[in-house]
Amino acid sequence: MSDNDSVKPSGEHNSEEIEKVNEDNPEWDGSEAEFVSEDDTEEYEIPETGFRLSYVLTRDEIYKCLYHSGAVKTKGLRAVVQSIILAAAAVVFFVVYFTTKSQYNNYNIFFGIVCLITIAVIWIVPHIYLKSMSKMMADGKTVEAEIYPTHIDIGSGDGEWSIPLDGRSYIEEADGIFIIFTENDRTFAIPKRVIEPEVYNEISAILRSGTEPAEF
Repeated sequence: MSDNDSVKPSGEHNSEEIEKVNEDNPEWDGSEAEFVSEDDTEEYEIPETGFRLSYVLTRDEIYKCLYHSGAVKTKGLRAVVQSIILAAAAVVFFVVYFTTKSQYNNYNIFFGIVCLITIAVIWIVPHIYLKSMSKMMADGKTVEAEIYPTHIDIGSGDGEWSIPLDGRSYIEEADGIFIIFTENDRTFAIPKRVIEPEVYNEISAILRSGTEPAEF
């Protein structure tokens, strides 16, 4: 990348423009995106101009990505509905246990307790699992990504891979993160905090126009 490709320092931007963009992206942490060009374009082609991002995902961000990627099936409204049904069943079992003297009364207290344990499993076990996974995955490695209008290049060397922005991937914006789900069942995350305010709207538009909204 040449010096001419770099984004001009934020100090040269109109303060009113920066303030307006900051309203759209209040979580930016001061990182800067750089303009980059495709290295492998043919001589007769017009090189694509993109944005280079470099960042490290935090453990909390990895946890949020795992949560929204479907690593656990029971969550959100589904977990609430299941918990309500189980709680209602537990109440019935306990009421029957304390108001009758049936020889099968021990079954009522047993199933009531099972319902309560299941509620705990619905809410606690997934949380423990995701915490464990996010701790293991938070290795401190720097993520290098170059975002072009038609694709995203990630990493370098043998570990390099690419996401085509041709509508085949899905995107979800959750907890201050752009989460992209590819057709190959891979997940890629870009925290909004790492995107410079001056280029936030452009990067956001590229990501949204090249993907479909995720529906789970």
